[in-house]
Amino acid sequence: MIFPDRAEEAVAIHSGDILRSQLEMLGPVAVKAEAPLPNFPPTHDGLPLAGLSPSYAYDALHALPAFTALPDTMSPSARCRSKSRVRPEEDIMTAKAKHTASTSASTTKGSSFHSSSFHDNTNNNNSFASVSSLRSVKNKELCPVTGYLSDISVDYQLSSTVLGKGHYGCVRECTHRVTRKRYACKSIDKSKIGRLDHLQREVYLLSKTNHPSIMRMVDCYEDPHHVHIVTEKYTGGELFDRIIENTAEEGCFSEQRAASIIKSLLESVAYLHKNGIVHRDIKPENILFETKDEDSAIRLIDFGLSRKYKQGDKLMCNPVGTAYYMSPELLRGKYDHGCDVWSVGTVAYILLAGYPPFNGNEDPDIFDAIKKGSFSFPSKAWGNKSSASKDFIKCLLRKDPRKRFNAEEALCHPWLQIGNAAPVKRQDELMTRLQSIRKSIKAIRVSQ
Repeated sequence: MIFPDRAEEAVAIHSGDILRSQLEMLGPVAVKAEAPLPNFPPTHDGLPLAGLSPSYAYDALHALPAFTALPDTMSPSARCRSKSRVRPEEDIMTAKAKHTASTSASTTKGSSFHSSSFHDNTNNNNSFASVSSLRSVKNKELCPVTGYLSDISVDYQLSSTVLGKGHYGCVRECTHRVTRKRYACKSIDKSKIGRLDHLQREVYLLSKTNHPSIMRMVDCYEDPHHVHIVTEKYTGGELFDRIIENTAEEGCFSEQRAASIIKSLLESVAYLHKNGIVHRDIKPENILFETKDEDSAIRLIDFGLSRKYKQGDKLMCNPVGTAYYMSPELLRGKYDHGCDVWSVGTVAYILLAGYPPFNGNEDPDIFDAIKKGSFSFPSKAWGNKSSASKDFIKCLLRKDPRKRFNAEEALCHPWLQIGNAAPVKRQDELMTRLQSIRKSIKAIRVSQ
């Protein structure tokens, strides 16, 4: 195996560490051990901590054809999930669920694993080689994603049971040979990936995140044919499925539960934005519950369309995302990380009403509705909702991104502060006071 502190020595490879076929392809091996992925999630006693969700889409980033929305005769909540895809995308969240199409025309170059991204709040000083395994050999030709050839079977026992299949591979349960902990292993067939640099970028960004509401990587291995990503196994299913189960004429989730979910989601978005990452595909299908419990915590998944973006950077121009959740400025091709906040506002609306604020028979109709930015609160679903909840959604769905709340500001809104404890009447009282303060501020500005 390779020890980073003995880089000058020839690499000694145990016969079980790397497949014989891989060694034959490599030929004589005598390389230095260099870490391609700095600052991976921390380990405990040399073993990786729990990681991310068992499923998220990998992006081939092909051309951008038109959407095909579900017919208007279907239930409002059922129309939230688009039927067609802009490019091949893995559908392995659950065996029965097909994910919403994510459009992509990105041409952003993938980040190097050696380049620095940002520093999170943990001391992630472990190299990729020490996290995935010390049994890895540097080979960028065979392994362009991680730069290292490694054998997952050395550290994990893979089950023959397939948890889900997708266009690029499958997800199986795996067990760590030392701790006996069970995880999910997502194996991606590299021959089916059009742009490996985008897969590299996704893995890189995942290695840089460490937040309780975001999926976290456990391990990553690469052999000549596959990239294997070991993730924490979540069992609660998609938020989308729970929306379908709970939707009725009077709405969907209670305000308390909806506020709890949205608060956790906004905390994850605020964390990403603070650390220079924009998600660009926030939707109920990309939000998983950790367990089947009613009050289960959530995890934001699927970083296939994510990229690095900091305040002050040049505006992004590639129209990527999912129809119902794309912001007006994103559709026009000039946008920043405010597109994520718009998506959260759309999710909040759906959680309370059971249907999206912007709809249409075809995706061009949805896009036109989004660009107009006009939406309403029909009394059937919103008659029993508080003024605070409606104001919160208005603040996140402001057409002008300069007037729209950012994630940090949204977290300070009264609806999220009291949504888990205070009654609706109390919320309305606080909203009345808030509106009074706003009017006073406007009056002062005019007088000046």
